[in-house]
Amino acid sequence: MEYINNELCMGPFKKKLLPLCANYMRPIYVYDLDFLAQRYEKMSQALKDVQIYYAMKANSNPEILQKLKKLGAGADVVSLGEIKRALECGFMPEDIVYSGVGKTRYEITEALRLGIFQINVESLPELQRIAHIARDMKKRASVALRLNPDIDIKTHPYIATGLKDNKFGMELSLVPALTACLKEHQDCLELTGVSLHLGSQMLEFAGYQEALLRLKKVYLSLKADFPSLRRFDFGGGLGIFYDRHELDLEEELLADYAKITLTTLSDLDCELQSEPGRWLVAHCGVLLTQVQYLKETSAKKFLIIDTGMNHLIRPSLYEAQHLIYPLVKKHGGLVCDVVGPICESSDFFAKNCSMTMVEEGDFLAVVDSGAYGYSMASTYNLQELPLEVCI
Repeated sequence: MEYINNELCMGPFKKKLLPLCANYMRPIYVYDLDFLAQRYEKMSQALKDVQIYYAMKANSNPEILQKLKKLGAGADVVSLGEIKRALECGFMPEDIVYSGVGKTRYEITEALRLGIFQINVESLPELQRIAHIARDMKKRASVALRLNPDIDIKTHPYIATGLKDNKFGMELSLVPALTACLKEHQDCLELTGVSLHLGSQMLEFAGYQEALLRLKKVYLSLKADFPSLRRFDFGGGLGIFYDRHELDLEEELLADYAKITLTTLSDLDCELQSEPGRWLVAHCGVLLTQVQYLKETSAKKFLIIDTGMNHLIRPSLYEAQHLIYPLVKKHGGLVCDVVGPICESSDFFAKNCSMTMVEEGDFLAVVDSGAYGYSMASTYNLQELPLEVCI
């Protein structure tokens, strides 16, 4: 983000945001597709020869999906709804990896009917369910085992997924039972991969490297029993900086992440898969909102805006922080809590936030909100969903 002639501009091509508010009706998510393309190219260059499956849960806007498809990405999905959206946006069944802990019988049946490329299995009962459904359909399901190495990557507990007390994946001690199940149902199950995902917003990699080494041993052991095993899905989770704009440093982190991954797994001679979301789209999106009131009490000042936890729940859910900028930079300053209209005390974006002076009717940008923004939005209090605009 950068001010040019006191107007806030977005992305590497300095696109002005204020004109988008000319006919303002309600909050707007704005996505910069050129910025998205730039991020994707940097990641694909760093992760050379890795097939990227974009994690649709981060942002399933159709234009974003169409752009990523054109750039060469596949889709990582976690529901039948996401499968349908991916297909509507041009992805083919062979472009889709199906993850998620709670796949229903109907969802699995539809995935097999469509010929989804790979199903990432999250539990022994799920593996058994896939086998029974595939046999009834006279199909052979391509499955990868999502294994849980019980390693902490020092992220928020709500977005950690690689510990033994998380609901995601399967403990390594379960591998013998999984092996027995695969052998029992080899007519309808084909083990094609192993999968790993430690969590989101990963900014240091000691735990990640240890997890790769643990899973690498398991891969080699399984390969001896299942020659069809040929894919290693190392997940996603690479983090960004929400408290500052240091894209160069993020690219250095990407380089370190790629080096650790490729060096550790280079001798496996297998297909490598990745499932990034946040790193690709977070910086490419902002949430535009209008100031409704400046409210002052004996304790503090409140800046009340027309968007809240119903449109961007990350601050309330994860104690996440997003930088907030006025679209027009004015003289003077303001320190306040930025809060929304929702009838919950947790409905705030920032506390004791410092910014240049704003007045009722001015517009603000809640930045770095392209990931887990609109995709987690709700109509709580019967508030309308925000608009979405791609530039």
